[in-house]
Amino acid sequence: MRGWAIGLIAVVALVGRPAAAQLAEPMQIRNLNPLVAIFGLPAWDTVAPGNRFSASLEVANHFEFASAGGEALGLDGETARTTLGFSHGFASGWQVGVELPVFHLGGGVLDNPIDAWHSAFNLPDGGRNMRPNNQLSFVLRHSGLTFFRLDEPQSGLGDLEIKGARGFGPDHGFVVEAGVKLATGDTEMLAGSGSTDEWLTLLRSRPLTDRRYAAGYYWGFGVVHVGRPEIVTFNSNEWVYTGILGGSWQRWPRFGLKAQLDVHAAFYDSRLEEIGDTAIEATFGAWMQRRKDARLEFAIVEDLRVRTAPDVVFKIAAHWSW
Repeated sequence: MRGWAIGLIAVVALVGRPAAAQLAEPMQIRNLNPLVAIFGLPAWDTVAPGNRFSASLEVANHFEFASAGGEALGLDGETARTTLGFSHGFASGWQVGVELPVFHLGGGVLDNPIDAWHSAFNLPDGGRNMRPNNQLSFVLRHSGLTFFRLDEPQSGLGDLEIKGARGFGPDHGFVVEAGVKLATGDTEMLAGSGSTDEWLTLLRSRPLTDRRYAAGYYWGFGVVHVGRPEIVTFNSNEWVYTGILGGSWQRWPRFGLKAQLDVHAAFYDSRLEEIGDTAIEATFGAWMQRRKDARLEFAIVEDLRVRTAPDVVFKIAAHWSW
């Protein structure tokens, strides 16, 4: 994990004015499977007037080796994704925003803790103990030929996302969002697909404040139109469906809990389970209100559909609004 990324999060947390916690605001989770993260899988936004800025850091550990139907992949390493986002909401209910991710791919630091976890609870480790810890080795093969290999740490910009949304209903609790992912990322390190993706989503969110402990819920579904990737030669699907379901509970005045499920269809027409099956991720998170307009968010993401997403992802995010 790079020092500049940690420093960025610390600065935002200490001096920023993140947006006030919203009970029905989804945690913005994306599948960091390296072959999926290159596409424009949307996060889920609520709509609020004024300006919002966010900075997040996600760290995902990868250890997958598989072959089927003439295709093969080996993924051993870690992804650190830092995402900067800005949006402006108008009083009329419209909102526009941009997101820019920065990727670092390397050997990481989580192999030893994961090995210790598996050993302590006598869990299967999928052969982790047969390979050196904290190394980077991404290899992709098709028809017996290696078309991608990465074994040296790399950092680079990801694909820029531009999106517009409209809230409607009595409380603007329904949000329709359209967005586009541009081909600005470094394809040589899987920081982008080299193509343009578009999406359209519908989100329903509702805070429940008329009770002893405030709560909230949200659900949504959408579709992504996928451009053909430049580097990855596995057959990709043109249309991918996605959905979300989650809720929150504010037990304490400045602290609350959230849980959600994120699901998306396969981005590839492949017999490889890692990229050819529907992915389901479960996220358990908490937020802490530092001041009136400042919020820190923490989350742990697990792959419910094993092998279709990283084993574990750790996320920290900071938000402010004005």
